[in-house]
Amino acid sequence: MNDLKLYNSFCRFTIYSIFLVICAGGFVRMTGSGMGCPDWPKCFGSWIPPTNISDLPFNYKEIYSNRGYDKLDFNVFNTWAEYLNRLLGALAGLFCVGLLLISIKNWINNKNRYNKYLILYSGILVFLMGFQAWMGALVVYSILSPFKITIHMLIALLIVALLIFLYQHTDLRSSRKTGSYIETKWLIFAISILLLQIILGTQVRESIDELLHAHNKGDVISELSNIFNFHKTIALLVLFSNGIILFYYRKAIRHVFELQGIVVIICLLFFTGLFMNYQAFLGIYQWIHLISAVSLFMCQFSLVLKQFDFSIPKFP
Repeated sequence: MNDLKLYNSFCRFTIYSIFLVICAGGFVRMTGSGMGCPDWPKCFGSWIPPTNISDLPFNYKEIYSNRGYDKLDFNVFNTWAEYLNRLLGALAGLFCVGLLLISIKNWINNKNRYNKYLILYSGILVFLMGFQAWMGALVVYSILSPFKITIHMLIALLIVALLIFLYQHTDLRSSRKTGSYIETKWLIFAISILLLQIILGTQVRESIDELLHAHNKGDVISELSNIFNFHKTIALLVLFSNGIILFYYRKAIRHVFELQGIVVIICLLFFTGLFMNYQAFLGIYQWIHLISAVSLFMCQFSLVLKQFDFSIPKFP
């Protein structure tokens, strides 16, 4: 296996690892485990989290009172859910560093300007992963600030987008075709609407978390602000824009994985949204809803990249 094929294969596994981190992060949010570790990068001051309250100082509530533990109690499930999320993030970071090292090796063996670009993009990827880790620390120190959580999510999507670009750009087996202006326009519109919907979704989730402190789950929907109604309205635009995409590509659905993914994901988004609305935002539906939205973004972005003949040629 030459360096470029190795890079491409490693890139695929890195995409899987990042997606797994996003799934784990969604699980942490679903279970309310975000403050399971009140410090970063350690957890309760240790590299290996405690498994019992007896492992903590007797005054741990006082020590971590500025992180919300004046009101929170130690919960071993929350602690380990958050810590395992961090471990998965660290593993994904190592994969990204591996991509950078492979790109450097590829340039040493095949010195040309195209391989320099690969080093540049891989370096940006490592930087984004480091920035994401720093952002994760800020999320913890801010006691789960909604704004910082949203930024954390958007950076994750940016990392996924860059990885998909690198994967397609180094895949020597694929043949890229330039799409029509109309098809590309609708794809970009669909991605823009989806990103707005994801941002709104994080805001709705934060509103729900706040309302749950004072209301029963069954009363939450009636107490939500207009942002929830706006979120439901934008959902119709998500459905419409993806319907247009599927219409334009209707003859290729059987042969294009991304299009098949869009069909399945739109169904999942619709039904999980419906179930949340009528079953008071049950956590598992929220988790599936989030993962489906991220999966839809990945399919859409991959499809967009296949419309263009990049200015940087395929690597030899």
